[in-house]
Amino acid sequence: MANCPFCGVMTPAPHETQQGCIEALNAEIARMRALLSHVQSAAVPGPFEFDENLDGDPGTDPSR
Repeated sequence: MANCPFCGVMTPAPHETQQGCIEALNAEIARMRALLSHVQSAAVPGPFEFDENLDGDPGTDPSR
């Protein structure tokens, strides 16, 4: 398969009309939205924060 030279969507043959490209692009948008709806954040959570200052605990912020 190759990419359509007009719209860039992967297809066995170039789209013959502008409407064909538009339909292919809309289908690609729907496919990507479905794919992204299953992706979860890869961000690593930060350290746990305490609401109260515990004197003598090396993990607490002394400025609080």
